[in-house]
Amino acid sequence: MKYGVLFNKNNVNLGDDIQAYATARFYPSLDYFVDREHIHQFRSENNEPVAVIMNAWYMWEKWHWPPSRCIVPHMVGFHYADHELSLQPGSPLKYEALEGLGGEYLKAYSPIGCRDYYTMGQLEKLGIDCYFSGCITLTLPQMPIVKPEKEYICIVDVDKAVQKKLVDLLKDSGYEIKIMTHTGSRDENRTWEQRKEKVEELLTTYRNAKCVITKKLHCSLPCLSQGTPVVLIKQMDDDIRFSPYYSFLHYIKTDDFLAGNYEYDFNNTKPNKPDYITVREALIKSCEDFVARISTEERSAEELDRFTATDEEVYQWRYDLMDRTLRMWLEKTRQEHKDLKKLKSERTRLKKQVNALTAENEKLRQNLTELSASAPSFGQKIKNKFSRK
Repeated sequence: MKYGVLFNKNNVNLGDDIQAYATARFYPSLDYFVDREHIHQFRSENNEPVAVIMNAWYMWEKWHWPPSRCIVPHMVGFHYADHELSLQPGSPLKYEALEGLGGEYLKAYSPIGCRDYYTMGQLEKLGIDCYFSGCITLTLPQMPIVKPEKEYICIVDVDKAVQKKLVDLLKDSGYEIKIMTHTGSRDENRTWEQRKEKVEELLTTYRNAKCVITKKLHCSLPCLSQGTPVVLIKQMDDDIRFSPYYSFLHYIKTDDFLAGNYEYDFNNTKPNKPDYITVREALIKSCEDFVARISTEERSAEELDRFTATDEEVYQWRYDLMDRTLRMWLEKTRQEHKDLKKLKSERTRLKKQVNALTAENEKLRQNLTELSASAPSFGQKIKNKFSRK
């Protein structure tokens, strides 16, 4: 059996590479790289079966579902993005790609291990057998302990106002403050070794930190796996990707932190809660069992394929979904143009109103200036009148 790792080829978010790194460690070999955004186009040599742990955030181009038939999937850590709910500029599709054949694919490889409760709830509504598996980054092995010259705290991708307050709060703590980010450069030609090296560097830094403070999911969960105290400071407690991880982490809402409405002592950090450990252990066992089972398989990709739809049916389904998406996007764009036209009209009306008020204000200012100029002569006339009396 050959093994493949999902990755986002042209990503800027290092969290994607952390997930790929966590997945790869379960394999006895790493034979293929599968581009998450073009998962339907993946082809193995001679169509040989490729085992893939499918932990991922699916996906910007939803019409590229379901995956290639030569992939033998282990469906854990599944998160299906609802861009509108996540306030992200994605396609207007919600869960349409998991209806029809898209959902039949998941049913064929169920139960589906979900990364969050929202995804699990949506799959349940579609009649797909599923459970909460957690995220693959909870399974990361701990990096070596390297005693730093000076103890340090990492601040990773928090809001600017939060960062400013944290730096001020910790300035007399005696700790070095490391300002860090998970946003890298967009370079699809990065090799796996380069990606791996960067991930190991990050994880080693987190492993040896006194504390990590972040708003990133794939910073906070790896810190749990490293045993490093981590604090999540984030405003949106309804972000669908973070349920149930809020309860796993020391969590402070951004507004509460800025208002000083919290109890966490950043100079005396708390150990992490143990709530994640059961999820971590179950996910490790699930992936290890999958690899152990699939490694003995000698059947072809066709024989291992549980998805019964024909290639022609899949092509037609993808075409229909893409056509539906384009029509939805067209309607959305038309409505946005109508809204923009109304806003431009309103802006023109308000601009005229402002110009009229400005002109009126200028006239009043001129009148006031004339009155001010005439005030001394008027006062003198009154004075002269009383002098004569």
